[in-house]
Amino acid sequence: MSRHLARALSLGALTTLLLACGSGQAAPEAASPGAPGSAAPGAAPAAGSQGTRPVAQTAPPSQAPAVAEAPQAPAARPRAMASTTLQVPGAFRQGVFSQDRQLRVPEGFAISVYALAPGARSLTTAPWGELLISQPGAGRITGVRDADGDAVAESQRTILAGLQCPYGMAFRDGYLYVAQSTKVERFRHNGGETFGPAEVVVDGLPQSGCAPHHYRPLTFDATGAFYVAFGSSCNVCVEPDARRGTVWQFTPQGGGREFARGLRNVVDLTINPVTGELWGATNERDHLGDDVPPEPVTAIADGADYGWPYCFWNNGSWAVDARVPARNPGCGGLTPYYGLPAHTAPLGVTFSPQGALPSDMAGSAFVAEHGSWNHSRGVGYKVSRIPFADNVPQPAQDFVTGWMTGRPQEAWGRPVDIEDGPDGALYVSDDRAGAIYRITFTGP
Repeated sequence: MSRHLARALSLGALTTLLLACGSGQAAPEAASPGAPGSAAPGAAPAAGSQGTRPVAQTAPPSQAPAVAEAPQAPAARPRAMASTTLQVPGAFRQGVFSQDRQLRVPEGFAISVYALAPGARSLTTAPWGELLISQPGAGRITGVRDADGDAVAESQRTILAGLQCPYGMAFRDGYLYVAQSTKVERFRHNGGETFGPAEVVVDGLPQSGCAPHHYRPLTFDATGAFYVAFGSSCNVCVEPDARRGTVWQFTPQGGGREFARGLRNVVDLTINPVTGELWGATNERDHLGDDVPPEPVTAIADGADYGWPYCFWNNGSWAVDARVPARNPGCGGLTPYYGLPAHTAPLGVTFSPQGALPSDMAGSAFVAEHGSWNHSRGVGYKVSRIPFADNVPQPAQDFVTGWMTGRPQEAWGRPVDIEDGPDGALYVSDDRAGAIYRITFTGP
C-alpha cells in the first residue's frame, strides 16, 4: 500500500505510540569515546560549556513516556545481516558505481541500482506506476520507470521543471501536489500523459532558499487534508516567524492551521496505514554532544509540542536548552516521542508494503538515515527498520548498511528518502551517489 493511500486518520490511538528515546524503547548507539555533552571536533561549545548547564526536568507522570501497562507481544528476532554485492546494471557503471560496492542487508533480501538521478531527494509513486523523484536544486521532478519488467528503470523523463525548490509530492483526486519553498501547487496529471498548468493551493509560506531546513515535505490523510512541515532557520533560536519548527494541516481549498510544534526540522511526513496516524522524520538540534538529543521519528499528535527550541529530551527526562531565553523553564506540557540515535539525520520514513515483505517484518516502518557531521565517530548512513508490537514501536534494527566504510566525509552514499512501490519493493534515494536503489525480498 502506498503511503498516500492510507486509511482514515485515527488520532485517538496516538498516545499509545509515543515512546521516548531513553525510556528503554529506542535503540541507543554505543557510548562515544568523548564525555557525554562534549561537542564534535570543530563544533560550537555545548550548552553549559561556559559554566551554565542545562537543567534536567523530570516529566510528571502525565507526560512520561507512554508505555502500555499490558504485556506486549515481543518483536520478532532480527534476521542475520549478510554482505552482498550491490547489483549495478552495465549502463549505470559510472561514478561511484564504476567499482563493486558491498552493502549489508538482512538474509533473504537483495539490493540493486534502479536508476541514476543526480541530487535525488524525495520519492513518490504515481498512480500509473512511475516513480517520481524530486531534484530540488535543479527545480525539477523526474519520472523513472521500468517499462520492460527487468527491475531497471530504462525510461526517464522530466515531469515538471522550473519549480521553486520542489520537495514533497502527493497525488490526490487527479492532481499531483508539489510542496515548494514558499507555496504548494497542484498540477492535473491526466494519467501521466500531460500535466496541466500550476494551480496555487497555498502561498506565502516562510521565505526560504533551497537548502537543508528549507525542504517542504507533504502528505495527505484519508480525509483529504494534507500536511506540510516548516523547518527551522537555525540550530536553536527563537524564530521571528512562529511557523518555523511546526507542522501545519491544510485543505485542498487552501485553509490551514498549526497542527503540531516543537519539531526542529521535519523532512518527511507519511501516514501509518495501520493506525491512520501522521508520522514524521525529524532532525533535532546539534552541538549537545554525540548522544543528545534523540532524533524524533514518531507519530505526530494534533496540538502536541515536542520541545524545540526551549527543551530537549535527555536520557529519560526533559532538559532546558540554555542557549535560548527560558520560556518554558519547567519543560511542561511537552509530548514524549519515539526517537533514533542523535545525529543519524533521518530524512525519509515509510511503512512496509502490505503483503510484500516476510511476516516477521509486516507492519514495520523503514527509515532512511542521511548521517551527520556532528558526531565524533559518524552515525547514520544507513536504512533502519522499526518493528512494532501491538502498534507500539520497538528498538530500531539495521536494514541496509555499508555506505559509510571509514570517515563520514568519505561515505560513498547517503540515503535520503524511502518509498514503497506498487511492485512490493522498497525504493531508496541517495543524493551523494545520485541514485535510486531497489530493495526486494527474495525469500525465504
